[in-house]
Amino acid sequence: MKKLDRRVLRTRQSLSDAMISLALEFGYEAITIKLLTERAGIGYATFFRHFKRKDDLLLHVLQSGLVEMLDLLKPEMTSYEEALITFGHIRKNPGIFSLFANLPRDHKAIAVVMEAISNSIKTRYVSRDESFIPQEVAINHLATSVIELVRWWIENDMKYSIEQMATIQSELIVKATEIVAVDRRVQRRSDSAAD
Repeated sequence: MKKLDRRVLRTRQSLSDAMISLALEFGYEAITIKLLTERAGIGYATFFRHFKRKDDLLLHVLQSGLVEMLDLLKPEMTSYEEALITFGHIRKNPGIFSLFANLPRDHKAIAVVMEAISNSIKTRYVSRDESFIPQEVAINHLATSVIELVRWWIENDMKYSIEQMATIQSELIVKATEIVAVDRRVQRRSDSAAD
């Protein structure tokens, strides 16, 4: 059973790697199942034992990268620390995130990623009592802004350092939204140290 599990994981990893390299080389729309299986070094029929469509593989690749990144974020982190982790993870895994950044903004995979990021943000924030901005609007703003900042950074060859991008995300997006719309569910480490 374990041997089968390793084989399945290895096949999925080969397909994921093929998806990333082909998308960066030719663009996502030009990829065919035949190209994927040839690049991955697997049989054509094997693809369909793992995924129904090319879009299913795309979602698997994006969700795997996103889950791995979100698992690194801890509730006690400051917004700057979270951003450092985020941009550091993107720098270490440029293929997955370049694939994401090169998808059209209306691609259905973007909506799936947006939902996952929004759900993660919801676990960290509550509405401010005095805010007239509904929490769902603030969460959407945070998620969309972070996605677009990541997309911009990748499209501009990651020319700013991880630390600079963490500062931009923390100050320009997160703290600005916190001021007018949401509060963290848990106190930041720096806040509790001051007590």
